[in-house]
Amino acid sequence: MRRNWRVLGVAAVAWLVGSSLSFAGNFVRVSPDLDIYYEEAGAGRPIVFIPGWTGTTSYLGQQVAHFSKRYRAIVYDPRSQGRSSKTLENNTYTQHGADLKAFMDALKLKDVILVGHSWGCHDAYAYFRANGTDNVKAFVCLDQSPKDIIDKEGDWGSLKTLGDFKGFYDGVAYDRVKTIREFIQGMVTRPVPDAEVNALLDELLKTPTYVAVSLMCDGDVADYTPEAKALDGKIPVLNVVTDPGWYPGWAAAAQNWGKTVARHTDVIVLPGKHLLHWESPDKVNAVLDKFLEKVN
Repeated sequence: MRRNWRVLGVAAVAWLVGSSLSFAGNFVRVSPDLDIYYEEAGAGRPIVFIPGWTGTTSYLGQQVAHFSKRYRAIVYDPRSQGRSSKTLENNTYTQHGADLKAFMDALKLKDVILVGHSWGCHDAYAYFRANGTDNVKAFVCLDQSPKDIIDKEGDWGSLKTLGDFKGFYDGVAYDRVKTIREFIQGMVTRPVPDAEVNALLDELLKTPTYVAVSLMCDGDVADYTPEAKALDGKIPVLNVVTDPGWYPGWAAAAQNWGKTVARHTDVIVLPGKHLLHWESPDKVNAVLDKFLEKVN
């Protein structure tokens, strides 16, 4: 049931890094039903960080702190996550992509660098599906394949069987808190004290369970392979992949994907687990720095 470990990594542990950092926070209305909460620091070309499943601004705090030295670094809570508006409908990654476009327009952002973590990459892919590379200079995806379902051996994904999905679904839908407490440790290499777990729970649960389930179902069946192919060679793209990642062979599958599906896309493998950008931010930030040197 490797998929169960994935449930929590997308959002939970990394919240703690932002709790000691303070950035300017604000809300912007992007549609009649949605006010997006965001934080920012720095000046210059905008670099927008996108949290993953049920994540919030807080868990990309180390990236905002680092990149605000040279960029206008922005991180936001997607629809129904964190402090942003909670809506009964439209909790899908397709809508997240539309929200991202509206958010960029509302803040009048130009020539944006997008950085997504986990299913936050789906927000970006959905943006590309609707808008192409309009107004985006580069894209970084942290530890996420364009498609989760594995059709054949060697595919880069994380869902092999219906059982993988079922365990994930049951944990989130029927005992979310217990699931988080049991599996949070799988996303980091160090022990996580109870006090930190409690803080993580408070942040994660800002996303209602009905939203978490909706996004989980949508994320699991999404296929953004066409978008990944369309980006290849058009703008600079980087995939940072962890090893061992979700399972033995995760990183190797990603590297093979880069060689066969998106040959102009950079794939960098770093030792660690899914929340490496939180646990070892200097390593991830250094890789992003080097990649962004090629962005004009």
